Amino acid sequence: MTEDNIVYVGNKPVMNYVLAVVTQFNNGASEVAVKARGKAISTCPLLKLC
Repeated sequence: MTEDNIVYVGNKPVMNYVLAVVTQFNNGASEVAVKARGKAISTCPLLKLC
């Protein structure tokens, strides 16, 4: 996996991250990593979707 296939989660709306992941897959990525930094680790909005 290259650095280009990593989406960092922060304070933006959830749909921004969803769009980023979908865009990576549409560009041919076979896998995409979703990572969080700082406060986003404990308050990651993507975890609430599961």
